[in-house]
Amino acid sequence: MAETSVHGAIHCKSPGDRPNRTRRIPPPPPLNRRDDISALPDDVIHHIFSFLTLRDVVKTSILSKRWQSTWTSTTDLVFNDGIGDDLPHSSRDFSSFVDSVLLQSTSPTVKRFHIMCDGVNSPKFDSWFCFAAARRVEDLRLLPAATPLFSYALPQFVCHLSWLVRLEFRKCRFSLGTTVRWPRLKVLSMSFAELSDHILEEIVRGSPVLESLELHMCKGVKNIRIDSMSVKKLILVYPMTCKVETIWARYLLSLWISGFLPNDPMFRLDNVSSLVEANLYFLMSRGERMLDLLKGLLEKLRGVPTIATCGRCFQFGLDDESRGRFNFNGEDYLCPRKGSFECLAKHLKRVEIIGYEANRLGSNHLLSLIKFLLGNAHALEKLIIKARLTRHVQKHLQAADLLKLYGMNKNVLSCRRASQNAEVIFVYRFNRVSC
Repeated sequence: MAETSVHGAIHCKSPGDRPNRTRRIPPPPPLNRRDDISALPDDVIHHIFSFLTLRDVVKTSILSKRWQSTWTSTTDLVFNDGIGDDLPHSSRDFSSFVDSVLLQSTSPTVKRFHIMCDGVNSPKFDSWFCFAAARRVEDLRLLPAATPLFSYALPQFVCHLSWLVRLEFRKCRFSLGTTVRWPRLKVLSMSFAELSDHILEEIVRGSPVLESLELHMCKGVKNIRIDSMSVKKLILVYPMTCKVETIWARYLLSLWISGFLPNDPMFRLDNVSSLVEANLYFLMSRGERMLDLLKGLLEKLRGVPTIATCGRCFQFGLDDESRGRFNFNGEDYLCPRKGSFECLAKHLKRVEIIGYEANRLGSNHLLSLIKFLLGNAHALEKLIIKARLTRHVQKHLQAADLLKLYGMNKNVLSCRRASQNAEVIFVYRFNRVSC
């Protein structure tokens, strides 16, 4: 028969007059935090590695014998060529470092393989593409520096990597007769690439589940035709030499256009009837044709629920011949013509004005715009003005500036509002005022 005391000792009783014998349980050994981490399963350790820089992952090899080779089985290989890290900065040292890590990699599959580098030659990229193919990489990003002297031919086998989910590359060109088979690809981003209408159509056709397509400063494409129900987002960043003429994408939901439009643009939206979001962040040059282009874009987007733009789209100059066609006299210019602003008056619910400096909020142009919106948008719910407050302004903000901001708020409060639910919100870095 046994009894257990509250102190953890076990007391054994035996028949007769034999004395009780006590056997105490030894205390547990002190915890070894490093061994506790080492005892974690490999998949948990690899998950931890995914939050560390590659430098720190490699450094774990000095912790213990258990850790000497653990890092070599990581499934996330991200090389940034010294950006935010202390990896080697020279192209030769960087390439050697990458090759050394890849040579020691033991994982049969790699989820992420990213290389952002400068001054690396084409043969190195071919070998790194081969590594990505051998390890069935799902998220592949090979981004050389965006210099005009560097360009490489994309290996044909890369266009047949069936396990890719995300692909991003820069400064490449496709071979003639390229066929694409990316059955799992969802995100594709190409920068400074040499393309053509045919190659772009082949990419879309060979990527049946593609959701997001990004073309950054690419050349060679004139007509972007996306007849795919899966592609929902298109990002187009213009260089000055871009010659895109039309975008036809009837199933597209989100469209982003940015960059510097060429001097003689022929760009137009053909069929974008499914859009629910349009973002225009481009800079326009001088001339009447640019005004006609902007007008045509806005006409095509008149049924889109959300349109975001920036002041740069409207910061253009007119030549002497065109200046007489337009009246920029404040309220007269903004005043709606009959039937012209039906969509704005009935459907506009939210407006955000971004980029003004806090000490310039008293601008007559801004006040005219706010007065126009409040007075004509019958469905308006929120008008948000996000003022930029630089460190210099914040440090030297004077009482006169505060009075100017107060006067701006007072003027807005006195504006007539077509919508009884309209709320004007000023957002500053130091304050937020609703009225």
